[in-house]
Amino acid sequence: MPSPEIGASFDSRPLDDQALVMNMLSSESDATYSFQGMKRRLGLHQEKLTRILKRLEDDNLVLKTDEGYKVLHNSRKTTRHLDEGEPVIRGQLPPGIDPGTLTSKLKGRWFKNFRWLGYSTSESGQSLYWITEDGRFQLVVRLAPAEILVWSQPTNDVETHSSIGAGYELFDRISRILPETEDYS
Repeated sequence: MPSPEIGASFDSRPLDDQALVMNMLSSESDATYSFQGMKRRLGLHQEKLTRILKRLEDDNLVLKTDEGYKVLHNSRKTTRHLDEGEPVIRGQLPPGIDPGTLTSKLKGRWFKNFRWLGYSTSESGQSLYWITEDGRFQLVVRLAPAEILVWSQPTNDVETHSSIGAGYELFDRISRILPETEDYS
């Protein structure tokens, strides 16, 4: 049986992967991320991510919901996903499109090679996040009243050449859903 001194020092060491998970979950206020999205974005093995999330849940830092995981106590200043990356599209939503209804139709959806990552809510609207299947780009769609913004962010410094194309491709997929959300009343 190991001595208590060894166990205590082992548990108190910095957990780099745990910090990565917490940074992602607290990157924007009221953000919720899917397990598979975090696994893909952070490059963590499924078992390792499961253990980290369980430990964070046990410490009452993270809450597991039906839609994914979210941070309970956002103690650090939040950063905004839109501060990074390249703006691709800024446009108006067609009349009769309710951003909330569109958001509910988009949450959790995969499009071709875009995998669902998560979402967040703020005063300016909802942000929805996808990541490419190969993990090269993270895409952000911000829905505000009468407006849609699409941003593309390379996940590493080397990968920048096709981020705009990825943004347009995701926008094309979303635009196909728009007619389904129109309010004809």
